[in-house]
Amino acid sequence: MKRHISALALAAAALFSGGAAHAGLVTFNDPGVIAIDDATGVATYVEAGFVITGPATSFLTIDNALVGGFDTTPFTLSVLGGGAFTLASLDIAAYDLGFGPGTLVVAGLMGGVEVASRSFDLAGAAGSVMFDSAWANLTSVSFSATGGFALDNISAVPEPGSFALAGAGLLLLAAARRRRAA
Repeated sequence: MKRHISALALAAAALFSGGAAHAGLVTFNDPGVIAIDDATGVATYVEAGFVITGPATSFLTIDNALVGGFDTTPFTLSVLGGGAFTLASLDIAAYDLGFGPGTLVVAGLMGGVEVASRSFDLAGAAGSVMFDSAWANLTSVSFSATGGFALDNISAVPEPGSFALAGAGLLLLAAARRRRAA
């Protein structure tokens, strides 16, 4: 009996987990088209299982990087199709837009609520930035700045279906308990 329950639990875990989570690396090395919805003015860029969206004036792909800071309007990174992810790292550099460096604010959001935030002085920011566990289980990351900046090598890891696994486990426990009671 215990073997059957263990086998069922393993099968449910394999079924609901969707496989192992793989890191997505958004490199902008071979950038696709930025689609702009004429009716809403929203721009969309898709790469490596992630989508970047924002007003059409908020970002461009230039020189194998994503350039932003044309205005202070934020744009966001999220998993294509939705879901949670962990922001692991990204490369930041100042990008001269003709009006001097400013500050870049990166905000981690969970369901639209800010749960993590970091600011970078673009006058001195250049290089790779690592993010800690506060940047896990995010539904989106927002980027806004008061000066020009370039992003590259965004490393993010989609989260496995944690809630699906927990639900499957609870169902299996309830079935096992029900069987014992009968």
